[in-house]
Amino acid sequence: MTFSCDDATLYFTTVGMGPAMVLLHPTPVDHRFWLPVANLLASEHQVVLPDLRGHGRSTTGTGPITVEKLAADVARLLDHLGIAKAFFGGCSIGGYTLFEIWRTMPERVSGLAFCCSRPQADTEAVLARRRANIAKIREGKVREFLEEQLRTLIGATARARRPQIVAELREMMEAASPEALIAVQQGLATRPDSRATARTIRVPCCVVAGGEDSSSPPADMRLLVGEIRSGGSEAEYIEIPDAGHYAPFEQPERIAEILQRCCKAADEGRKSTRND
Repeated sequence: MTFSCDDATLYFTTVGMGPAMVLLHPTPVDHRFWLPVANLLASEHQVVLPDLRGHGRSTTGTGPITVEKLAADVARLLDHLGIAKAFFGGCSIGGYTLFEIWRTMPERVSGLAFCCSRPQADTEAVLARRRANIAKIREGKVREFLEEQLRTLIGATARARRPQIVAELREMMEAASPEALIAVQQGLATRPDSRATARTIRVPCCVVAGGEDSSSPPADMRLLVGEIRSGGSEAEYIEIPDAGHYAPFEQPERIAEILQRCCKAADEGRKSTRND
């Protein structure tokens, strides 16, 4: 299914029935990243799986793909589906977008699950790496860039024990155009620091770290938990020792169980608020 959003046409699918849960994938893959998790949750939830702009079947639009644009796209998707409030989960850029969703429409959020999504803005070293990535893509070295992404983003355990997921993720990545890959790198370079935002969160949260993740390492995810708690809210921290940056695709059963537990806490919080 598709819908129009300003300068882009966006694709999405839904799985199951029940309270809405929106899951935002990392880059440079697409909604299929979350399908193994969504299928495990479909008996109790309507799981909404968009292709973020520039990914999968969604078009890129104009200019850098920023978290501001992605959050606005999600808002339009909720309107399109008639969803007033949802539980949100995101991995990597999907998690970075959750911070913007909380900044711009907290009233539509019942709970948040951050998977491998550090709250800090890019360091100078990361910004330099993004510039190098853009140069590589412009030079026509897209396959080299994607193979580097696969080595970096998939945990060593999954690469060794489940080599088929490398092929599945490679197929998703190869659907992205060079222009989209560049637009994502440009947008990520402008991502704001979200530590202060984390301190304002007032809904149930869970924070998932992969022990083999070098992009959003456990120390950064523990920092996020600390920021949320310092603002007065609770956040469950779960570290999966044998998972990388793509933890939800590497270990869908574990992530589905975590999301189910966090979503239940969000539902209980909503009922408690109605009864007060």
